[in-house]
Amino acid sequence: MDIKHREVVQWLEEVYGNDQIPPYEKSERSINILHQLMTVSKCSEKNAKLLAADYATKTAEYNAEGKQISKWLDSVNIKPSILLKEGQQGLTAFATSAQVLDVHIPTSTNIILAANQLEMEHMQTVNEQEQERGRMCQLLELNKDVAMKIDEIRSIHKQAEATWNQQQEVLGKDKKQEYYVKEKRKDYISDMNYYEAKLNQVGMTKNIMHSALSKQWAQLKEVEQQVSSLEMKLKSYNLPPDMTLAEVKVEEARQKLAALMSDMAAACKEPCYEDKND
Repeated sequence: MDIKHREVVQWLEEVYGNDQIPPYEKSERSINILHQLMTVSKCSEKNAKLLAADYATKTAEYNAEGKQISKWLDSVNIKPSILLKEGQQGLTAFATSAQVLDVHIPTSTNIILAANQLEMEHMQTVNEQEQERGRMCQLLELNKDVAMKIDEIRSIHKQAEATWNQQQEVLGKDKKQEYYVKEKRKDYISDMNYYEAKLNQVGMTKNIMHSALSKQWAQLKEVEQQVSSLEMKLKSYNLPPDMTLAEVKVEEARQKLAALMSDMAAACKEPCYEDKND
């Protein structure tokens, strides 16, 4: 006897109890059919037991609720059987009010106290709601102020960014100008070196520069003034103290003047270059 057949036999014994099990075919097909019936029967029986237990629990709850309602009716001396339809409706409303107010003993005093308590809770809730509404208004005002501040900060940021861009443009122009000045300075230095080399090639010396010639010209003017002064002084003498000495001095001055004039003429014939220091 296999396991399925053994389970079928046990099930049949449980079903028939002390009665004799009816004869049945003991083939594999019939055993499988009986085993399937056994599985379905046990599942249905289990569900039926659960449903019966639930019905029993609900019955106990309904009985307890009925007893509680009976206590409530006894406390107010009311019997449902003596009430008309309107009275039953009023009683139902009364019971509903008691349930809403969470009154365990539905007397008029308890219901009034519960209603007053509910009214106080309602007023407190309304007060809290008003306070919450006030806080919400304050939060909205604060939110508006914050939004305005954020807009101002964004505007300042945009202005600062625009100013920074302008400064960067000016800085770029200054850098370009600085680079241009440096390049021009390099060109000027290169030109100066080039022309100095050219002047050195043609034999330019410091004594033929404009500053040296100007100095010689000033010296010549000074000598001429001295000669003129000496001539005027000689003319003022009626009898010179020593004619030979006077003639010698005059001749020296004339020779010196002639030499200076000769140097000046020679210098004027040569090409004149201005001194770079002037």
